[in-house]
Amino acid sequence: MRIVIIEDEAFAARRLENMVKEFDPAIEIAAKLESVKESIVWFKNNPQPDLIFLDIHLDDDLSFAIFKEVKICCSIVFTTATDELATRAFQLKGIDFLLKPIIQADLNKMISKYKKVNNQQCPVNPDIFEDIINPR
Repeated sequence: MRIVIIEDEAFAARRLENMVKEFDPAIEIAAKLESVKESIVWFKNNPQPDLIFLDIHLDDDLSFAIFKEVKICCSIVFTTATDELATRAFQLKGIDFLLKPIIQADLNKMISKYKKVNNQQCPVNPDIFEDIINPR
């Protein structure tokens, strides 16, 4: 399994990577990205991972902005320190939501869930991006 971590806090990204490796050392961390801009460049130049851990609030924008520029066809787990945008994140068909600080047991359950479900359809619907950012 190949994972991409999109997280603007270096400590949180490193902690998440360590937790993933604790769950399964065979999981490959394909990239750790810190911004919307960096993520867009990476996705345009690399094959899609199996799973993305995506912080909703990044320094340069909400991570939803990534979907305006690139088509994401893998499963997404949204992470954030607040649950304010969690419901809207699920409208993008995220497979789970982890509230920070992430707990190892919750991460383990989520990865096990992913391995059971492993939806190969393109889960992100970029057409609803504007409704998520600017709800009526």
